[in-house]
Amino acid sequence: APGYSEIVKNPMDFGTMKKKLDDGSYGSGSKAMGAMYRDFLLVFENCALYNEDGDVLEEAARLFGILPLTFATSCVAVISKSNRKSRNRKGR
Repeated sequence: APGYSEIVKNPMDFGTMKKKLDDGSYGSGSKAMGAMYRDFLLVFENCALYNEDGDVLEEAARLFGILPLTFATSCVAVISKSNRKSRNRKGR
C-alpha cells in the first residue's frame, strides 16, 4: 500500500501471525497467549493508523468486535498444538 512503511513502523498481519503459530514462534503457555494477543491488537492498531477513516476502518472495527471469540479460538489451537507436541516427545 502506498506510504504504508512510512506510517506503520511495526507491521503485523494475519498471515505473519499464522506463520508464527505454525512454526511455534509464539512459544507456549501464557507467554504465547500474551504475544499472540499483542499481535492481534497490533494488526488493528496499524489498520487504524493507516486508514484514518472510511470503509476499511469500519470493516476493521467490525472484525475487532469479534476479536474475543477469534482470540479464544486461536488460544485453543495453540494449546492443542502444544499438547500434541508434548505427547509426541514423551512417546519417543
